[in-house]
Amino acid sequence: MTASVHWLGTEGLPEHQLLIVAVPGVGNVGKLVVDTLNEEQDANLIGRIIHPDMPPHSVLEGGLLVPPHLSIHAVNLDNSKTVITISGNGQPMTPRGQHETAEAILQLANIHSTPFAVVLAGLSANPGDEQIHLASPSDDTTSELKKRGIPVSSEQPSGGMLGLAGLIVSLSPMSGVRAAAYCAETVGTSVDVVTADRLAHRLSLDFELGLALPIDNTREMAARLLSMMEGKEIAGIDLSEDESGAGFYV
Repeated sequence: MTASVHWLGTEGLPEHQLLIVAVPGVGNVGKLVVDTLNEEQDANLIGRIIHPDMPPHSVLEGGLLVPPHLSIHAVNLDNSKTVITISGNGQPMTPRGQHETAEAILQLANIHSTPFAVVLAGLSANPGDEQIHLASPSDDTTSELKKRGIPVSSEQPSGGMLGLAGLIVSLSPMSGVRAAAYCAETVGTSVDVVTADRLAHRLSLDFELGLALPIDNTREMAARLLSMMEGKEIAGIDLSEDESGAGFYV
């Protein structure tokens, strides 16, 4: 069984300017940006991507029990642009499952003429390292990004990318989709708020999204993410008095 898309209401993606994907990872910086964006802009949940290799943890959403999935949201920005976000609390636990889910996401992007797709991820680094690298999967994509004045890295991530995030970008040329991966350097704490804020700012500038996701709002979202994780480690934030639980898949 491959990945399947279950639509909530109208089938398909609305016209959009950008598709943004993030799953839990190093520092959870990408997921933090997407979750905050969804909440701040009152995103509309339009579908779920389901694969049998997702962690078998069904959760309550709006009082209803739903299967493990990646959520698809349509986000209407203040500047009248629309972006699509895809994120979740996990990803398939097998290489085949990750590959099939990446192909399902790229097929969606291709069918609905996504102009560009980006993956947001963290890159383990030493304290004080604060660069954000944009990795491209093809010379054509690199040229297009450089024409827009967007810098592209040819050296990072030097160790490559694991899992769904790397597959989406590296497979994109074979699916006829323009895509790239933002890799934000982070010390790798559970939820790195400061790096997430820096990543959101870079994304907004590069694609002229007009985003404003301030640290105060990001902090609240980070606390919610941490409440599902073991430990209390958030870069730049002291949440030592907050309660935390377990069960967050990384």
